[in-house]
Amino acid sequence: MTDDELLDLLLRERLFDVDAVVARSGLDHGPVRTSLERLADVGALALQDGVILLNPPVHAAAIAIERVLQSERAQAQARSDQLAAILDAVARRTSSWNFGEAVAQDRLSLQSAHGPHAAEDLWFAVQASRVGSGGRVRAVLTDLDRYRASSPERSRAFATAMSTYSSVQAIIPAMPLDEHLTGMVRAFRDSGVEFRMLPDPPGWFWVDDLDVTGVPLVWGEAAPQSVLAVASPVIAGLAKAYFAELWQQASPVERDPGGYGQLLHRMRRGMTLDAASRSLGITPRTGRRRIAAAMERYGVATLFALGVAWAQDGSPGADRSAG
Repeated sequence: MTDDELLDLLLRERLFDVDAVVARSGLDHGPVRTSLERLADVGALALQDGVILLNPPVHAAAIAIERVLQSERAQAQARSDQLAAILDAVARRTSSWNFGEAVAQDRLSLQSAHGPHAAEDLWFAVQASRVGSGGRVRAVLTDLDRYRASSPERSRAFATAMSTYSSVQAIIPAMPLDEHLTGMVRAFRDSGVEFRMLPDPPGWFWVDDLDVTGVPLVWGEAAPQSVLAVASPVIAGLAKAYFAELWQQASPVERDPGGYGQLLHRMRRGMTLDAASRSLGITPRTGRRRIAAAMERYGVATLFALGVAWAQDGSPGADRSAG
C-alpha cells in the first residue's frame, strides 16, 4: 500500500491510532509507522505517541505550501511544480475527506456484523433503530441451510420482525423444499413474506424503503460471515433496481400467495370485485382487503394501476384461476 492509498484510507474511515491502521490495512506495524511518519513530514497528519491527528486536505495543503515557500534551496520552477502537485492532491483528497466527514456526521451511517449468524444479527441491529412499522423490504437469501439450522426461537423472532413490514419480497435458491423448509416458508408467508425462487441467486443482499442496504463484505458468498448495512439513497437505488430484475426472473413458490391473483383474473374478465369475491367463496370484505394488500404490495393507488402492475409482474395467480 502506497502512502497515497494509506492516506485515502485514513480520510475515508477516520482511523485515529496506529493499531487500528495495522488491523484495517493488513500491513505490519513497522511499515505502517514509517508511512505515517512520511505523511506527517509532508503535513498530511500529526503523529503523537501512536495517535493520528488528521489534517483536512486544505489545511495539509497550507502546511505544505508554507514549507515550500520557506525553502531557500528550492528553485522557482521546482516551487511551481510542487505547488501544482499540492493543489492536485487537494482535489484528489477532498472526495475522500467528504466521505469520511459524512460517516462522522451520520449522513452515511454504517453498521456491521460478523460470525456464523452475521446476516440475521445485522438485520436485528437495523430493526432496533427503526421507528414504527410499515414499509417494504426486498431480500435475496442465498443460504437456506442457515435457516434450516436456526432454533425455533430465532426463527420466530425473525418472522416477527418481518411481520412489522407491510410488504416483504424474498428470493431464495430454486430447490426442492423439504418438510422443514416448507414449514419455514409457510410460517414466513403468514407473516406477510412473499417468496420467489431463482436458480443460483447472484449474492445475498437486502434493501428497505428507508434506503438502508445490507450487503456482504465479500460479494458472492452464499453464507457471508461479515456483512454491512449502509444508509445511502444511491446504493439503495441500485439495489432496488437490481432486485426488480431478479424478481422478474424468479418463479413464485406460491403462484398466488395473497389470494388477489384469482380476484384480478376475474375482474379482468369483467366481474365486479364483489362478484369475483363471491365466486371464490369469500366475502366481499375479504376480497377488498386482498385487493388493498395488492395495491400496497405494488405501490399503486387505483385498480387500473394495479391491473397494469400485476400484468407486468406476470399475472401471478391467473394460471390457477377457473373461468
